[in-house]
Amino acid sequence: MNHFVDISTHTTPQRNKRQVSHQFSRAAATYDQAAHIQAQALEGLLSHLQQHQPEGTLQGQWLDIGCGTGKALKPLLDLGAQHITGVDLAEGMLQQARQRTLSNTQLILADADALPLPNNSMDGLISSLMLQWSENLTATFKEWARVLKPGGTAAIATLLPGTHKELQHAWSQLDDFVHVNPFDSADQLCYSARSAGLHISILEQQSLVEKHPDLRTLLRQLKAIGATNVNTGRKPGLTTRKTFHVLEQNYPRDDQQQLPLTYQTAWLIMTKPVHFTSEPPSL
Repeated sequence: MNHFVDISTHTTPQRNKRQVSHQFSRAAATYDQAAHIQAQALEGLLSHLQQHQPEGTLQGQWLDIGCGTGKALKPLLDLGAQHITGVDLAEGMLQQARQRTLSNTQLILADADALPLPNNSMDGLISSLMLQWSENLTATFKEWARVLKPGGTAAIATLLPGTHKELQHAWSQLDDFVHVNPFDSADQLCYSARSAGLHISILEQQSLVEKHPDLRTLLRQLKAIGATNVNTGRKPGLTTRKTFHVLEQNYPRDDQQQLPLTYQTAWLIMTKPVHFTSEPPSL
């Protein structure tokens, strides 16, 4: 992508990281069974990564940021990584990931914005559907670039505006509270990556759509993957039966009367230049 604009990331009040960690820990046991879109996003990310690598293989030390239940550990080893460090903020997720622990892997409880790793220590990193929880993209990218070796690769899957648009539409008919997470745009992603000194090799976007027979099933699935509402400005209290009924009546349906839920997904493959600088780009 060769067009960039001078923009800042979203300025909504920050979510409490402890709450985010808690919601994902609570969902850890049900996550894999419910995370269908997340599995598709990871599959696409690994495919883009493999295509970008010389001869389709990885080398050296790799980092999985927001590793969750550890589904990427074995695929990364199969692609040729010699050692993988998985990092997650949710202890519950790491407990599940430990059941997948293989030789040449380690798991660390840590914040993605404060990685307990040396500068220039990783040959590459991946992060699948974690970056959308960042409150400051440029700061997050700078931290990730810090741990990459010059010439290293960063492979990212994240979500863009338009994600959960159907749910947002339904709620907008009832009130003005925040019910859906804010998402940074593709332009914001690109600007922040460049501000961190990273070079974007690939940016691909695709709408992944999950369908549900009714609203109760849809909301249960979101809870099972930890995607509950912890935004500042959310409506206090529980949803009443009447509100739930009106919400379901306002939810868009497809021709088969199914309830679609869109995940506007982006895949980025980036490199840290051999002669690295984290100075802001000249625009």
